[in-house]
Amino acid sequence: MEQENTYRYLQELSKSEFQIVGGEPNIIGWKVKNEHDAFIGEIKELLFDPETNAVRYLVIDLSNNGMHLEDKQVMIPIGLANIHISEDEIILPNIHLEQFNALPDYQFDRIGPETEVIIRSIIGSPAALRIEETITEFDQESFYAHHHFDSDKFYRPNPDNENIDPLTRGI
Repeated sequence: MEQENTYRYLQELSKSEFQIVGGEPNIIGWKVKNEHDAFIGEIKELLFDPETNAVRYLVIDLSNNGMHLEDKQVMIPIGLANIHISEDEIILPNIHLEQFNALPDYQFDRIGPETEVIIRSIIGSPAALRIEETITEFDQESFYAHHHFDSDKFYRPNPDNENIDPLTRGI
């Protein structure tokens, strides 16, 4: 019996029928900085899971940042970033330059379980790495239960945003 592939590919917000929830900021085009206020890049896209309406990754263009980063676009799990609405910027507090350079170049048509595991292994904690070494079959539900994908962390600096997912179906 052939096993069905249960991987649901992520979608790009800009090429989908989904849209930002009314009243929430569209962060595409916003600057991305580190915790020391150094410019890292710019948000180019949001990747989301259409089954759960949850944003999973920010796609960041690292070009022209003056930080010795490769000119490429990378996927960063949403739970690693913090939104600062008053400044129209996103802060990535705990990612080092070496990690940005080690991340694979974003190519939408090549995203799959292997890409997501590689990204998590590059930016993950040692405990997360030990767990991933035991993964024999990719299970999206348990993979996205990791704190890297906790959208509450993204909104935490802004108490007015109570557990809001920034996607809804366009009508």
